[in-house]
Amino acid sequence: MMAAALVGSRSAAGSGAWELGELERMASEVSLGSRVAPGAEIPGVGPNETGYALRVPGATLTFYPAFWVRDAAMMLGAGLVPTQEVAGWVRVVASTQAGPEGIRLANGLSIPPYSIPDHITLHGSPCWYPGAYDGPNQGDGTFGFLPPADDAFFFIGMVREHLRLTGRPTLFRGPVRTPWGEATVAEVCEHAFDSVAADPQTGLVTCEAGRGRTRVDWGFCDTVRKTGLCLMPSLLRWRAARDLVALHRAAGSAARSAGYSREASRVREAIPRTFYQSVGTAPGGEGLLLSATGVGRKDDVWASAFAVTLGVLPRDVERAVTKHLLTLYRAGGTVLEGQVRHLPPTGSLGGYWEDCRAARDTYQNGAYWGTPTGWFVSALGRVDRAAAAQMLRDYLTHLKAKRAEGAPWECINPSKAHYQNPRYSASVCLPLAALKG
Repeated sequence: MMAAALVGSRSAAGSGAWELGELERMASEVSLGSRVAPGAEIPGVGPNETGYALRVPGATLTFYPAFWVRDAAMMLGAGLVPTQEVAGWVRVVASTQAGPEGIRLANGLSIPPYSIPDHITLHGSPCWYPGAYDGPNQGDGTFGFLPPADDAFFFIGMVREHLRLTGRPTLFRGPVRTPWGEATVAEVCEHAFDSVAADPQTGLVTCEAGRGRTRVDWGFCDTVRKTGLCLMPSLLRWRAARDLVALHRAAGSAARSAGYSREASRVREAIPRTFYQSVGTAPGGEGLLLSATGVGRKDDVWASAFAVTLGVLPRDVERAVTKHLLTLYRAGGTVLEGQVRHLPPTGSLGGYWEDCRAARDTYQNGAYWGTPTGWFVSALGRVDRAAAAQMLRDYLTHLKAKRAEGAPWECINPSKAHYQNPRYSASVCLPLAALKG
């Protein structure tokens, strides 16, 4: 695998390479530290009453004291979570899925039919929007009037991971309790897939601009407003369709598998046509992927690296995008200590988001994150293995040097003394999964 080649090299200074096992040990430690067993308590929050072991987004437990669907899904793929625990997560999420009528909340908030919540409290209550916890008050539309567009696809990925671990579609075909009655997990997944609005012509996920219909495109941009067709949730929708192809094939449902295969092909064809933009005029040059077609029309570094890692792009487009990521890496400012900014630091399509609640140079508006590091390293490795190895080495060096202070953090910006949320799982679990995958 590419990871073995990356960690097997040595730096020019002769300091020696880090073994991928070091990242795995740290990821295992942080992920296990985030586990809340049935009946166990988070101080000031209360006991886990769901009946299943959950993992919150970090080992501090108290910073995000609930079960986030996307963060949990990002712990998967590297062998850190046992099969039985994954099955429990699927059941907990299914137990909170919205029913066929959807849900109307205060302040004009609307939950489309069969939506998957953003996160779930230890009491088993669904929370549909960032920042919301127990109770009927789920916000005022600041984080969208519809739930984020990514959680349904991350949930389907959980079910696909269970199949990967067991080799059997038992969970997928089996029954589960939902608020709208007993159903199979397959039915829950299919309804969840359809709960997120997609453009009828392309199958790409759309985020509307009109008041009362806005939504966050995905959780790691939940302070950012985007409109139009959106790249990251469209990539997640493509992957979820592929997951459903595999799940239905394993379950012996050839017709259903073929249907999702056609949908995946439709989305795949539309992605470069909609989001790709050449950089310069030289043949065989660089290119970038735009984050959205309306507000948020920016050079999306994270989603570009993710798209390359997924293998969703045509070969010539993938090559151009990886060359652009390499240029950004070499120029400096996009990557710091092996961690990645959402946007390049300069340029008309970089800098800062047009509409973002986070202050500049903090959080999702200019801080540096370990979450996409594995995607970026993997993408670099397609065009410059030495650069990829150096970036991974820089990140591992950062983790070792800052471990006693709280690394891995959710995000950092040393120039602003900005170090947010220590012992954050996605900053090590997702890079590990990306590099092992």
